Amino acid sequence: MSHWKRNLIVLCGVQLVTMIGFSGYHPFVPYFMMDLGVPTYEAAISWQAAFNTGSALAMMVASPIWGTLADRHGRRMMVIRATAAGCLFTFLMGMAQSPTHLVVLRLIQGGFSGTVAAAVTLVATETPEEHLGRSLGIMQTAQFVGQSIGPLVGGIAADNLGYRNVFFVSASLMLFSVITVILFVRERAPRQIRPAGGAERATGGSLRAIANRNTLILVLTLAGNSFAIAVLSPVLSLYIKSLVGDVPNLGTIAGTVASVAAFSSSLSAVALGRLADKIGQKAVLFACVTGVALIHVPQSFVTTPQQLMVLRAIQGIFMGGVMPTANALLAQATVPSHRGAVYGFSHSAQAGGRAVGPMVGAAVSNTWGMSSTFLATASIFAVMSALVAAFVRVGAPAVQEEAAVVAAEGTRAPAGNPKTT
Repeated sequence: MSHWKRNLIVLCGVQLVTMIGFSGYHPFVPYFMMDLGVPTYEAAISWQAAFNTGSALAMMVASPIWGTLADRHGRRMMVIRATAAGCLFTFLMGMAQSPTHLVVLRLIQGGFSGTVAAAVTLVATETPEEHLGRSLGIMQTAQFVGQSIGPLVGGIAADNLGYRNVFFVSASLMLFSVITVILFVRERAPRQIRPAGGAERATGGSLRAIANRNTLILVLTLAGNSFAIAVLSPVLSLYIKSLVGDVPNLGTIAGTVASVAAFSSSLSAVALGRLADKIGQKAVLFACVTGVALIHVPQSFVTTPQQLMVLRAIQGIFMGGVMPTANALLAQATVPSHRGAVYGFSHSAQAGGRAVGPMVGAAVSNTWGMSSTFLATASIFAVMSALVAAFVRVGAPAVQEEAAVVAAEGTRAPAGNPKTT
């Protein structure tokens, strides 16, 4: 088996297990906080918002630093570092004695973790260009599947073992992922293309790539997607509890509702990716963002968790097409030699969206009620839909531009001294 295929298979398995670990405890943090002494729903929502926002802020600041270190010391090391940090701080959260302990540990975890970005960067570096789109799509499906299984596994564990022990189960899964990467993933020296003109031109080219209109709108769309999802993050579990009360199997119900959107996203991502190749990435992105906006409206008026589950399953079908198509358009708008900088900027912007979203969700919920956050989320996706329709352009000649740069560099190479790539 070729080197890149083995890495892809192993990293997809690792991401599947790691995402089960991360998503296994997340829906139950508000319940755990109430066990630790938080007295009301409103206070639990505020603490959950701080839990999510702190992590995202730390990740927003740290992501460019880790990206630079990855270029210098290797992407495999960053996957090990991010997964090991997730494992350690998840274990420590299981030992927390107060909501403050949870928030502080989550803040530190956000600064040192970031497994998705690390794994995607390694796959993008090691995979041949002609297989890159399909490989990243397969990895995203693995991540979606992990996110769909995790809350259900965590819910069953919470109902049978208690909320605290869910963190220990999650940490064990992440430890398995760390060991697997160390044993089976290998990294070759990354292929580098040096634009003619040296470091100054490379830096200037990266800034120009980021300042491109398509790039800015697509990054804004991805950040808006993260922001809108984060708006609901401190509310969803408590919203479910308000529908059913304090029943014995609350964890299983909440985990099932939380996982259903990720599960349907994992099923739709591949199909929507193929459809986008046929009819165009922009058309599918616009349809998916619009569909997500519309399906959030009736979620504000449900009266049972079963109704919410059906609507979130439909939501997941549309969500499955948002990130693959936006990232594909982002790649088309960026020359390959600057994609690292552009995707780093995109990850930082998405972390910023995840940082602001929970605070907005908590404020909206505490002011107008938990159901109003679904309407706020629908409004955000509606704005994103309008931006995509009005400003995204298709057919940016990124690959042609890169080819011209490489050709120009080749003409400047000294005779008899082959160019290293």
